[in-house]
Amino acid sequence: MRLPNGDEVTAPTPVWGLDIQCEKGTNLSYGPWADRQREQLFLFFFPQDYQTMKVFIFIASVPGEIRQVQQFDVRLNILAEATVDILFSKLIMRDGKQENQTNAVHMNVQRGSYFEMTLPWTVSDDGYVTKINGQFLHVDASSSLNYRNLLEAETLDYRVNVHYPRVWNHHQTWDLEFNGCKATYHFLYAHKEFFQDMIEDWSSRVPPDLLHFVPYSWNFIIRMQEFELITLANGYNWVDCEHQANAHIAFCGELFDLRFTLPFNDFLPETVLLKFIIVGENVDLSLFLPPTNTSSNIITALSRNARLIEKEDRPKHSFSSEKWRKFCKLSSGWVDCWHVPELQLSISYTYHPVPPVGPSPQANVSTPEKEELLLSPIRAPHRKKSPMEIIKNLTPEQFDPTSVTADCINVDLRITKPSEIKLYGSVLRMFINLKDCTEQYPPCPTVALDRLIFEMNKRYSETQLQVVVSPLILTTSDDPNHQRPSAHQHLHTGFLMLSGLQMRGDAMFSAEERSLDEETLEYAWLVELTVGTLSGKLTTPQLQNIITALEAFVFTVEDAENSLRHPRPYLYCYHGTPQPQCPQTTSEHFCPTTDTIKYKMVRASLDGISLNLVESGTILCFQMQELLSDPLIGMEAAHNFGTIVKDHNYALTSHTHANIRLLHKQRFFESVVGPLVELFSTTNDIKTKSCALVAIASLLPWLTHIVLNAHIQKLLPVLLQGLYTSDFSKIGEVSINLERHDARCGSETRLSTLTTLASLLKQNASPAERHTSTLISFLMPLTTYHPLQTVGVKALECLAALVTLPVSVILPYRNESWSIFDLTPKFITDALMMQHKDGVYLYNCCKNNACAME
Repeated sequence: MRLPNGDEVTAPTPVWGLDIQCEKGTNLSYGPWADRQREQLFLFFFPQDYQTMKVFIFIASVPGEIRQVQQFDVRLNILAEATVDILFSKLIMRDGKQENQTNAVHMNVQRGSYFEMTLPWTVSDDGYVTKINGQFLHVDASSSLNYRNLLEAETLDYRVNVHYPRVWNHHQTWDLEFNGCKATYHFLYAHKEFFQDMIEDWSSRVPPDLLHFVPYSWNFIIRMQEFELITLANGYNWVDCEHQANAHIAFCGELFDLRFTLPFNDFLPETVLLKFIIVGENVDLSLFLPPTNTSSNIITALSRNARLIEKEDRPKHSFSSEKWRKFCKLSSGWVDCWHVPELQLSISYTYHPVPPVGPSPQANVSTPEKEELLLSPIRAPHRKKSPMEIIKNLTPEQFDPTSVTADCINVDLRITKPSEIKLYGSVLRMFINLKDCTEQYPPCPTVALDRLIFEMNKRYSETQLQVVVSPLILTTSDDPNHQRPSAHQHLHTGFLMLSGLQMRGDAMFSAEERSLDEETLEYAWLVELTVGTLSGKLTTPQLQNIITALEAFVFTVEDAENSLRHPRPYLYCYHGTPQPQCPQTTSEHFCPTTDTIKYKMVRASLDGISLNLVESGTILCFQMQELLSDPLIGMEAAHNFGTIVKDHNYALTSHTHANIRLLHKQRFFESVVGPLVELFSTTNDIKTKSCALVAIASLLPWLTHIVLNAHIQKLLPVLLQGLYTSDFSKIGEVSINLERHDARCGSETRLSTLTTLASLLKQNASPAERHTSTLISFLMPLTTYHPLQTVGVKALECLAALVTLPVSVILPYRNESWSIFDLTPKFITDALMMQHKDGVYLYNCCKNNACAME
């Protein structure tokens, strides 16, 4: 039809639909049972013919012809307060009988809520789309659990688009989108099983059949504007349903967006990949402690009175309170702990689905064996036993779970913009406590870091985790009332800086003597802590400010008086049995738990410390590695390296209440030998080189040969270089002449070096073969070293060990003026007169070897 203005219009299609107006007293109930009845009605009126649907060809309306209907519209309007119930059931055991227990999700909705559904009556080239959309206003949802809180929202919009292709068994797409505004959702661990029971009741109860299989995908989008996600944080998952005296942790923010897809594309896929992406904007982590918790007033006071500062030492306001909150109101005792402008959480889960249950014995045969059974009649025999016989002989004791490909979960949390944390101790128990402050007290210590990385790799027999922290800076300020001269105003702000921190953990698990339905046993927990250089400048009030903050933090972390008892009154032993029931339990002691017998090891290393405790006109400096380079006290510090591993009768003993751990000498040596060798090899300063050598030499006498032999390739070049380099005479002069009264210490250092060298050469002299010439040239003069006679004895021991080298190595030195074969100095005679056993041994050894070589 052409209008007078020239436009062409088409006659409208017929409107076919159903409008439902619901007024007072409306109660809508739906669920799995009702959905199955709907499915039966659809199959009755629209039976599946398994044919490809024909494309609808639209014909323009012709006078006299019947107009063609294109869709059927259903609209339900709620004109007054109404209730919506989703009912489902689960099987439970009661008095030895199976019964159906009815559970429900109950919702109250207000006027203005509606439901719309469009059923297409035509088919296009790519099929047709069924649309469902609607909105609930002021929805208040609860569950049938004892803790009934579930969901509250001002508006809840939903949209479902189902795309059906023309071919009945081609891929279908279900797009489901839910949008909530000003929503509060309560999450419990019990909800996991609650909604799982709903899904199981709603899912089809007909066994899967390949002939009727239709691939499909569900695409979910869940978006909330101005939201609260609340969970309970009581110990051991206790829930107080009567008095609601529960501890809560909540995530509140402006935007929450969750997207994921559930693919059902294959009938029996080998693996299924699920991806979940969560995006949040302006998210806050909030904490609530009930009034019955004794830490509630402490945390509230800290949040209300804490003085915060920014990096520029300017006062900083607390987290903004101009945010929408309904349940997590600050006036109700809630405390904000963490603000994140933007975060993204990505979770990918690759799992191996369990084959569907079928008639016996099919249900007991996995797919590869099933294929072998089906194809075995047409294949040449190559097995000694049939697959069924192998399966029957496969007992749990013979089954190795590690032979099965593991599921894989990858979790990636990224916070790309600067975030702020107020770390209360109670958050770690249920984040740094900021210590109680008022205007007359100093601001709270502040920690700034650029990057925090956490990685975890969990497998069947091992779990590895790693935490890496970028340069970390802690700043703290003085009391505002504390005045200093203008020349010392720079001391008003102090700092501590840690160049880096890396923590690695390794947990080891075993399945020995554990059934398949039991958890593996954790038998070892290893931790390695690598700390960079700690440097800083603090005044004593600033140091006290940090200590006070740490004390309050530890107090709220421990919080022993608010601990709840475990609902299970007994512990499990390492056999997986309650301790009182274990056969290994006696009247004197219980069978130990896994934590009791678990091997634990912590290894820590610190690159260096450079702390300055300052005040007006005063400074106290704490350093470790840098002390060896100090021209005044470097040698004294080097000697004291051995003090740590030396055996004492008056200090560092159990009698003086020192905590002496096994292998403490070896662990200390392992941590310092590398840096000391590196310092000796890289420094060009003679004094520093001397101090590094003395530090190494002071450690060696107190360690076993087993430990030293493990480092012989590292230590021997250092000792040899220290003995025969052209500058060693200068090193000796430095160590002796550094302080006149320290001449004795220089001799003792030389003695310690020679003692260790002799021990190493006795164990294995071959590494010194290429240094024989320089060793002999230096050791021979030391045999007449008079300041300390034992130096000559140890030099003879080294020479005796060198004589054991092959003849071809020693023989070239026979005709030298200091020939080892003429080794009869007056020192040996003196040693014999003193009945020195080492002198007798060395004299005989050298003489016998000389005769043999002659």
